[in-house]
Amino acid sequence: LEGRKPSLEGRKPSLEGRFWSREDFAFEIQRVLPYKEQGSALIGRVHSGELLPDTKLSYTDKNGRAVFNCTVGSIEQNGIKAKKASACQFGLYGPTFTLIIPDFAPNAFVEKNFLHQKASEGKFSPLLEAFEHCRLSQEREEQICNEIEAKEEEAYKDYSVQEMIFALTHIRDIGNISKSQESEQNTWKETSKALYQKMLEKLRGLNKVYLTIDKNTNYPFFNNGFVDVYTQEEYAQLAVLFYKEQFRELEVRAMPVLGAELLKEEEGKPLAAQIPAFVLLYYLGMENILLDDGLYRVALSRGDVLPPPDHKGKPEIAVPVTNPALRRRILDFFGEARWKVNYEKRAAVLQAKERAMLTETIKAKLLIPMKYEGAAQPAPGTHQIVFDKDTKLMFAAIKNPAGETFTPVFTDFLELGKMYQPKDWGAAVISIQDAIRINKGEGIAINPAGENLILREKAIAALTEIVEQQKQQREAEASAQETKTEG
Repeated sequence: LEGRKPSLEGRKPSLEGRFWSREDFAFEIQRVLPYKEQGSALIGRVHSGELLPDTKLSYTDKNGRAVFNCTVGSIEQNGIKAKKASACQFGLYGPTFTLIIPDFAPNAFVEKNFLHQKASEGKFSPLLEAFEHCRLSQEREEQICNEIEAKEEEAYKDYSVQEMIFALTHIRDIGNISKSQESEQNTWKETSKALYQKMLEKLRGLNKVYLTIDKNTNYPFFNNGFVDVYTQEEYAQLAVLFYKEQFRELEVRAMPVLGAELLKEEEGKPLAAQIPAFVLLYYLGMENILLDDGLYRVALSRGDVLPPPDHKGKPEIAVPVTNPALRRRILDFFGEARWKVNYEKRAAVLQAKERAMLTETIKAKLLIPMKYEGAAQPAPGTHQIVFDKDTKLMFAAIKNPAGETFTPVFTDFLELGKMYQPKDWGAAVISIQDAIRINKGEGIAINPAGENLILREKAIAALTEIVEQQKQQREAEASAQETKTEG
């Protein structure tokens, strides 16, 4: 669980008594490390405002009394240089940064003290202004803190999801600083669990949620293993502003949460936009979610909201064909490949993501549209069909605007149904190696009405090479095991 937390040192957890306004830059020091010969690396959380590198600011105690002035040389997050430190920060690490102070040794700083800069008039950026508009008011934060500390459980039911996430953050902070008996700490843990379940219930009960859609893929923006889901449209629009600075082209799409009642279909929007959000994320293999990223937020599993279907004990034929891991790999690769930036080691990152995608393609069970003339019967309990030797098989083919022909295959019946209806076409379950043998055109098209991954000669050769490498590895492992057994 990540979120902006109040300073709690030396008093009962509360938001009372903060010495900074939200226009100011306020950074709470959580850890002090040495930096090179005489400098310091201060790890902590930005509570408000934003800061650029090479900026002079004041080092203060927790009550706001100035001790000395110092200059922040550079700003890092997770070991990577950042352009600025800001309270409005998206992604897994949130507003946690490392500020490099090159001219002061670590013994000059104390954990839980602050770096502070009074806001200058006209220095409030449009992004930070939008962030403050979305953020809970300080008065509301204080009210929630008081209700939580008084254990007023009746108040919880009226909280929004965002307010519940803030309450969870505050409970975590109470537990982190508590020096009370273990029984009291366990009470706070139980309160946290109960509130988390109430938050999930509230989330499931919403009519719709908002996802940020990557315009380069037309699917949910997938960032470092997480997908963002928002409970308010303005929260998602804030993400669009934030990622625009990183040359990400996003748009906001409203989607039903879980129910079968679909939103009004928008002209030009794909059918996938009408599928309940957490159902779509299941098909796409997007399991890790940041809920209300950029504000007080919580990391959760998609399965916490919508558990995956239970196919234990069912015969193979009763289990629908799905390939969530493959779809996730495809979108992860496309999102990176179509991002209009250049950075060090980008070629290596792309190569690794492409190989991961191709490796997952080899594992997949795919659907290919087909018709046949002659006798056939299903193999008992499986997706396989047994044809007589004289049966004539016909597989679908598609053409691109250039007139090139491809063999279409699909990851699931949802994608298959976008182009082929059961009354017109059957479907066989095949591997990618089967598809390569069947193909008579320029290559294979996976989900041509969706992700549209095109595998031409070069990609097919890479797939074949990976299959051969895997075969050799299995043979080597089997040979080593046999030698070990004989010994």
